[in-house]
Amino acid sequence: MPDKREPLALLEEKGLSLSPGQVELLNRYAQLIDLYSRRFNLTRISGEEIWRKHFLDSLLLFKALEPPLSVKVVDVGSGAGLPGVVLKIYRPDLKITLLESQRKRFLFLVQVIKELGLEGVIPLWGRAEEVGQKRGHRESYYLAVARAVAPLNVLAEYCLPLVELGGIMVAYKGPKGEEEIQEAARAVEILGGGKPEVYRDTLPRGGEERLLILVPKVKPTPPPYPRRPGIPEKRPL
Repeated sequence: MPDKREPLALLEEKGLSLSPGQVELLNRYAQLIDLYSRRFNLTRISGEEIWRKHFLDSLLLFKALEPPLSVKVVDVGSGAGLPGVVLKIYRPDLKITLLESQRKRFLFLVQVIKELGLEGVIPLWGRAEEVGQKRGHRESYYLAVARAVAPLNVLAEYCLPLVELGGIMVAYKGPKGEEEIQEAARAVEILGGGKPEVYRDTLPRGGEERLLILVPKVKPTPPPYPRRPGIPEKRPL
C-alpha cells in the first residue's frame, strides 16, 4: 500500500484533499480489496494502482458537481464498493446505498462496512430492474452513480428510475463514453432524463482520460420502467 504522502500528492494534483483519518480509512479499504479480490472477483487492479485508478477516479465526481448536504446516493452495480464507499469516506454526510446483484460481492460490501466502521451506508443485494420498482427506492435518490456497469442506453434504465426529480444520474466512462450519448438519447428521454452534460478529466501519473456523463432527472419515469430483469440488456430502449 502507498504511504500517506503518495495518495495526498495524487489528490493535490486534482485539487482534492483528505484528512489523515480519511487516508487511513482508504488505505484499509485498499488492503481489503487486495486481500479479497480473487475470492470475490472484485478487480484486476492491485497495490498502489487501487488509489490512482479506483479511488481518485471515484473522487472525480466532486470535480464534476457538489452534491447537497446529506442527500441519498445509490451506487448501482457497486461491485467492490466503487465509487460508493470512496464517496462516503470523502463526504461522510452522504447517505449511501450500495446496490449489488452478485451475492459474493454483496457479502464483501457487508464486510467492508463492518471493518471500516462506516455509518449511513446500506448494502443492498438485488437487481436494479427490481429495486427500481420498489417503494422506498423508486425515485428516492438524489444521485444514482454507476461505474463500469453497462452501455449508457442500458444504464439509463437501471439508474434513472431510482433518481428523484431534480436529481442526477452519473455514469463513469472512459474516453469513448461520449459516443454512447447519441445512442442513449431515446432511452434517456423515455425514462425522464434531460440533456446530458459531460465532465472530462485525466488521471495523474498516467494521463488516462475519464468522462463523467451527468443526466438530470426532469420528468417522472413511466411506470413500466425499469422492465423485468435482463430485458434492458437484451432489448435496450
